[in-house]
Amino acid sequence: MGKKYIRYPAVFLDRDGTLIYNKNYLSSPDQVKLYSYAAESLNKLKNAGFKVIVVTNQSGVARGMFTLEDLNKVHEKFLSLLKKAGTTVEGIYFCPHLDEDKCECRKPKTGMAVQGAKDFNINLKKSYVVGDSIRDYLLGYNIGGKGILVLTGHGKKQQKEISHEMVQPFAICKDLKQAVNLIIKDAKKC
Repeated sequence: MGKKYIRYPAVFLDRDGTLIYNKNYLSSPDQVKLYSYAAESLNKLKNAGFKVIVVTNQSGVARGMFTLEDLNKVHEKFLSLLKKAGTTVEGIYFCPHLDEDKCECRKPKTGMAVQGAKDFNINLKKSYVVGDSIRDYLLGYNIGGKGILVLTGHGKKQQKEISHEMVQPFAICKDLKQAVNLIIKDAKKC
């Protein structure tokens, strides 16, 4: 008899406007500032049995606004701030492309989440995506999970752009802290 294969639920989180303050085309480690509730929220998810993975569109690379080296320095600072706050994430996946590149990794396409699922043994159908953009919650829908829009970052502006004809978010939350509480409560029902 073979080993039982366990697949974990995950929460895929947008970076800018969800975990850190939004700066358009953030390109310097000096611009990285965590929301006060970010570390506590990540730890709550981990303690509830979720893998936590960051998925972020970073078209500033393709636009020539910053380099991959700059982006790596930003992520090093981000991880360092999380560590100082007593937490971490399983991984960070980014898409450096433009929409017109038609890649499979740019949210709301599923490439980053699918790769994260392979790397960390994730059950996408039991997973959530949280972010401040329509693209983020649509990624949740596209992976067969649930997508949540937060009203931090660009979230309030994005909420106004959701029409009745569009796929609706599973939920709209004030911020990541509220979204995490909802996710933990919802996951217990499943």
